[in-house]
Amino acid sequence: MTTTAAELPAADEAPFFPAPRSCPFSEPPQYTEFREAGGLHQVTIWNGTRHWLATRHADIRAVLSSPSFSADVRNPDFPLVHSNQPEHEGGLFLRLDDPEHARLRQMLTKEFSVKRTQAMRDQLLQMTDELIDAMLAKGGPVDLIQDFALPMPSLAICTILGVPYEDHDVFQRHANAGTDLDISHEERARTQSEAFEYYTALVERKRREPADDMISRLLSDHEGPGGFAPEMIPALVGLLVGAGHETTANMLGLGTVALLLNPDQRDRLREHPELAPSTAEEMLRYWSIVSTDPRRVATEDVEIGGQLVRKGEGVIVSLIAGNRDGRAFGAGEGECPADQLDIGRSARHHVAFGFGSHQCLGQNLARIEMQVAWPRLFERIPDLRLAVPEDELPFKKNSIVYGLTSLPVEW
Repeated sequence: MTTTAAELPAADEAPFFPAPRSCPFSEPPQYTEFREAGGLHQVTIWNGTRHWLATRHADIRAVLSSPSFSADVRNPDFPLVHSNQPEHEGGLFLRLDDPEHARLRQMLTKEFSVKRTQAMRDQLLQMTDELIDAMLAKGGPVDLIQDFALPMPSLAICTILGVPYEDHDVFQRHANAGTDLDISHEERARTQSEAFEYYTALVERKRREPADDMISRLLSDHEGPGGFAPEMIPALVGLLVGAGHETTANMLGLGTVALLLNPDQRDRLREHPELAPSTAEEMLRYWSIVSTDPRRVATEDVEIGGQLVRKGEGVIVSLIAGNRDGRAFGAGEGECPADQLDIGRSARHHVAFGFGSHQCLGQNLARIEMQVAWPRLFERIPDLRLAVPEDELPFKKNSIVYGLTSLPVEW
């Protein structure tokens, strides 16, 4: 049965999105209720507007693969994450629709291909060992976020792009401000302006002194007519730096916590390091750390999950709800339920990286970083443990990207 906007509940009945994770290891209960009820449901976002929320795995894939939806934040009906989004992201390739999105994206995919990222394995292993060496030399307790989870992907993305790692305090501060939903419009605008100035100066240095890195190749091969407009390059580089370290850093911290609190899974990985690929996929599914996206706006009437979405209506998808959908995960005989962790699970069909043509450009890099980091960490520090009680772990409360602000560990 198809329902229409005329059948929507009263405005005061539409819950706020994004809902908090009342349990840090679970999806918000409201999303569970929505998913099990079926169909799309109305939610209210920060500016008081109402939009549809998709929570079932199949519905999420349908939305993200449909040409009837637009990812362009400049559309006046788009369900914005925050007030600065059109100014900050408008015109970036990931906010364009196909075929223009696909054309520009193709110019970047080689840099993050499976072949190229797999070739970085030894280099990533060396980075991992050096960070572990430094932690062991310091002695516990240490903050695993600051001493391991954050520097490892930061070093990797700096190596690929050609960004000086000694500037990590600068670009990490910009990334934190970009994902914090509690800061004001003015503060976010100020930080975005600072970031743009930083990346503009970096790009100009690469013009004068090109090297064997992605920024230099981007300038020489893909800038100008038919490629990326020169004024868009600094924002693009900033996007790649932020996305290239922020999400993986949060995943490394959360995944470590999950393994520490599930010692059977930790021991299983340590005894069977060949499970590193499935461990990475299961952690991506289990945590689903992007809390506010993806979002789309309908460009024509379209039906999703029995719901008629009218042209101009926004749709938000809940990745954590879709990735905890028992219809997609844990439905087979003897399989681990979707709300539990199983590093041997076949979870590659998760939607943690999105789905369709806009799915995460850097997913291959994120995968190889996780596949290297966790086995090595627990191989070299087998008695790693939390240095604070579980209920004192500081999870992020209101952020685009879920994670921990710190992770005290000892051995």
